[in-house]
Amino acid sequence: MSITHLKNSIHRWDGMTGVIENLKDNTWPRELYGVHGGLFAFFFAEYLETFPGQLVIVVPTEKEIDALTADLDLAGVDWEVLPWWGTMAYRPVPTGAAVFGERASRLAMLARAGGKTGAGGATPAGGTPPAGSATVLVMTQRAFCTPVPPPEYFSSLLTTLSVGESFDSAALAENLVLQGYLRVPRVTVHGEFALRGEVLDLFMPGGDVAHRIVFDFDTIETIKLFDPENQSSVGTADSVTFYPAREVLWTEDRIDALERRLKTLPEFSDGAENLIDHLRVYETVEGEELFFPLAFEKTASVADYLAISGGACFFIDWDRQENAEESLEREYLGLYRRHRDSPDGAAAFPLLSHVPPPRHILLNFKKTAESYEKRLLFRTISAGNTEEAGALSLSCDPPRSFFGNMVYLREELENLASHDWQLYCFAESENQALRVAQILKDLPVEVVPLNLSSGFAIPELKILVIQENEIFGRRRHIPKSVKHAKSAVIDTFVELNPGDYVVHVNYGIGLFKGIDRVKALGNERDYIKLEYADEETVFIPIEQVNLVQRYIGNEGDAPRLDRLGSKSWENRKNKVKKSVEDIAQRLIDLYSKRKAAQGFAFPKDGEWQTSFEAAFPYEETDDQITVSKEIKADMEKPVPMDRLLCGDVGYGKTEIAMRAAFKAVMGGKQVAFLAPTTLLAEQHFETCNERFKNFPVRIAQLSRFVPPAEQKITLARCARGEVDILIGTHRIIQKDVKFKDLGLMIIDEEQRFGVKDKERLKEMRHSIDSLALSATPIPRTLHMSLLKIRDMSLLATPPQNRHPIETVIAEYNPDRVAAAIRREAERGGQVFFLHNRVESLEEVRIQIEQLVPEMLVDTAHGQMTSRELDDIFHRFKMGGFHVLIATTIIENGIDIPNVNTIIIDRADMYGVSQLYQLRGRVGRSDRKAFAYLFYPKERAISEIAMKRLQVISDFTELGSGFKIAMKDMEIRGAGNLLGREQSGEIYAVGFDLYMRLLEQAIRQLQSTDYEDDTEVWLELEYTGFIPDGYIEVAQTKMEIYKKIASISTRDELDRVYNELVDRFGPIPDEVQSLLALAEIRIICRTLSISSLRERAGRVQVEFSRVSKVSVERLLRLMQESAGRVKLDPKNPNMILLETGKIGLKEKSEFIREKLESLVAG
Repeated sequence: MSITHLKNSIHRWDGMTGVIENLKDNTWPRELYGVHGGLFAFFFAEYLETFPGQLVIVVPTEKEIDALTADLDLAGVDWEVLPWWGTMAYRPVPTGAAVFGERASRLAMLARAGGKTGAGGATPAGGTPPAGSATVLVMTQRAFCTPVPPPEYFSSLLTTLSVGESFDSAALAENLVLQGYLRVPRVTVHGEFALRGEVLDLFMPGGDVAHRIVFDFDTIETIKLFDPENQSSVGTADSVTFYPAREVLWTEDRIDALERRLKTLPEFSDGAENLIDHLRVYETVEGEELFFPLAFEKTASVADYLAISGGACFFIDWDRQENAEESLEREYLGLYRRHRDSPDGAAAFPLLSHVPPPRHILLNFKKTAESYEKRLLFRTISAGNTEEAGALSLSCDPPRSFFGNMVYLREELENLASHDWQLYCFAESENQALRVAQILKDLPVEVVPLNLSSGFAIPELKILVIQENEIFGRRRHIPKSVKHAKSAVIDTFVELNPGDYVVHVNYGIGLFKGIDRVKALGNERDYIKLEYADEETVFIPIEQVNLVQRYIGNEGDAPRLDRLGSKSWENRKNKVKKSVEDIAQRLIDLYSKRKAAQGFAFPKDGEWQTSFEAAFPYEETDDQITVSKEIKADMEKPVPMDRLLCGDVGYGKTEIAMRAAFKAVMGGKQVAFLAPTTLLAEQHFETCNERFKNFPVRIAQLSRFVPPAEQKITLARCARGEVDILIGTHRIIQKDVKFKDLGLMIIDEEQRFGVKDKERLKEMRHSIDSLALSATPIPRTLHMSLLKIRDMSLLATPPQNRHPIETVIAEYNPDRVAAAIRREAERGGQVFFLHNRVESLEEVRIQIEQLVPEMLVDTAHGQMTSRELDDIFHRFKMGGFHVLIATTIIENGIDIPNVNTIIIDRADMYGVSQLYQLRGRVGRSDRKAFAYLFYPKERAISEIAMKRLQVISDFTELGSGFKIAMKDMEIRGAGNLLGREQSGEIYAVGFDLYMRLLEQAIRQLQSTDYEDDTEVWLELEYTGFIPDGYIEVAQTKMEIYKKIASISTRDELDRVYNELVDRFGPIPDEVQSLLALAEIRIICRTLSISSLRERAGRVQVEFSRVSKVSVERLLRLMQESAGRVKLDPKNPNMILLETGKIGLKEKSEFIREKLESLVAG
């Protein structure tokens, strides 16, 4: 592998070995000149191989962190980042922010390296390696200059547990609560723990995995690592070190120390009683991090931790950091004065009317660095005195750039190759590597599909390393390391709470009342209690839980309960069945008609296409690669393409559309790019101009924003074939628009066009390729069923470098609103203010203008004409005003990267999914975004509304809290895709059942030997339930019941069995009974058995299709079973099994053994 070859060459390089040897004499501090680009990470790998132990690397800014960590991954070095507090000094951090836990986690790592705690070969929290192994902690200059708690204090808060040790679970649970952890039934979010029986689950802040400690009485048996998303094990550890949820805990001692320090500061001469009193009651306050350094008599720094561990401290670009010291101090002082003198600051955060001056929250950079001797300064500016004592140097050239000039690139590389240079080119992905290799195919360049921040050259070794962006001359977007970015998969299981509406396949819509345990005839089982109209109750055996689904229909509209025994549910179900069959038939007809049409087969990808795709400045997701291939394969066929591409905003639909457009242009055809609004058309026009600027493609635009004279010229050029891509609104499909040779039509947000436009599109699309884009998330289920009859592609992976949105929930406070608006405007951004009542929109506008008179404010709502809305959005996008006060009209299709703060008034009035959609309007660039959800002051807020707001704030990234929200969005997706009239049908029977019926209808029409999946009816006498001692929480219990009930294959059975053992320990007999039942159901499905009924020791087995049973095997079974298996003389499709009075385990063994022998081999 070429990366290994490169590493070995660097390892054997005389310059490198000379520097490492020099460092062995332990003379510190030292200076090193001549390290550039990606060589830094290779140097650190060499250093750690010789000097294992703690290493702290200080870089100037966040930008360098992203580049360096990507390189460290490539060099095989483990790393973590100690984050700074936020985006701006003196900006209070919300109390629940993740940064508290992340900092505590990294300080624990430093303290462990000091040998104070953490004995034993643990794989400690967050997946960091054990103390003593090569661990790198990267931080910015700001983070290095931020005071931290003294090492002896922080080490006293760490607790290490090892396998085999004795353990007091109650005391530990108490300690965790004191350390800021929250006790919950099931851990899902950082900072939670769950103690049930003899299992303790803990998800520490800053970690990627959670820990599960299984103990027997008071001895630790095992420590497992598990994924909190699906609760499955991902490894084990010998020991684990717990650390607090934040670096300073406001105990009485700390508050007393803070009070003493504040009394000595002249800035707090008029007292800080309010703050101290608040801390004594609540033990937290927004902005508390500003007071952490004052909670101790003496200020400490990261260098104090290093002094204990003996690790080294490296400063990258020392000269730049030294020069930045003064501007850093000036910035802090300016922000301090602004906070102190601004009435806004004091009003928004009344407890922070006084804050510590910069000297207490920012250490002097040079003094702090020089306080620790074992330091290495990487320098770029050489004053010609590198020979002075301690100075070392490497002969390395900085990265080169070729600015997209392929001729110059080839000449340069050919020249170097002729002088025996080794040439390496690093590409960001496998796909990109293939493209670059295609471009450089006849040159001796090794293309490596790995991420490197920038290239370098080592003349002594004749090695040149290029990073692919240096070829294309584009700015590189470094993705966040995959190890720290996780996109959650949304589970279809939705929690059921008593009082929720449910759908039972046979009885209709009812209310879920809970799970009751019933004892009858010596057997004990759990039943689902459902209530129907007239307060009639039905008990459903728990093993039939898969027939019950949560009813998901229109949010806010309660459905009518069905009446037991009435025909209305059956009629409704049959009506929906009929309508679903019609849809399926229509879709299949449409598909076969299109398949018969004749279109244009585009040529295969050429070198231009490869170069165009390689110039994409972001890392592609797997979905983008797959979808792009699907679309290009369709275009190369002679049949006209008609593909729908679905994916959320920002998931890369436009890039894929532009690749298809480029392919069409390279094939000599024209492209029409249609958008529903003038604003979107303009957005696409700007994006295309930017993306195509280095390629021979002519782009034009038609919309209301283009003057009539210019439109006339564009139309004439289009008719002559002088426009390759025409972008616009429905204006481009009007009769006067003539194309010389149209080959591809791209339609953005197809569902937003009117009937007339759609008819016109149908005529135009008859024989040309068509690609429709939709931002509506299409449910997986719907996607799978329609896939067989319509070409669809799905982008389901979010881009990696999206920052989570910082979400604040609070009572409405005008000063806080003003502070949030000013804060965003200060960094050059804009604000959405959401108020969902058109009548009072103007009133709110006046309020906001009074609050922030220096800001320009405008309003938008649905009662305006589309022309007025277009103009407002256009002005807002161009930066014409700061704040847009709008109704939920902004929920769809407006994408303005400069808007990174959204303020939602009366957030308690919205559903989870709507809040999620609205919050998604910000955070579309690589800037940190903020969402403020305000509820009315001093007004009672319903529990449900509070819960919704909590869900939104807990899950700043996609996560399980959005299961319900996603379902709600799926319905909208299904409605958009299937048409308006179907939405009503979905609400009539609930979403899940509708999807099931549609899937069946399509399978029936496509397959001649289609068989309906009939549920097996099981009536066996047994005791089976999940005991409270095994799983206590009702929701978790329901989840497991649902999993067991939906088992349909042996693999699934094994998976559920392993999950139960893993999550909850050894399986009790009652649960074994439920698993045995699932196994019987699998065999019954294989043999087409419709029911198994047990009466007094005899089991009746009824077959729905006798043809599945081998007659010979049945006869042999009857002969061998000594009269315990018989045919039923009255019913030829039944056999009788004599089981006698035995337990379910033996009974299931007996039934399984007998039935399995009938399965034709």
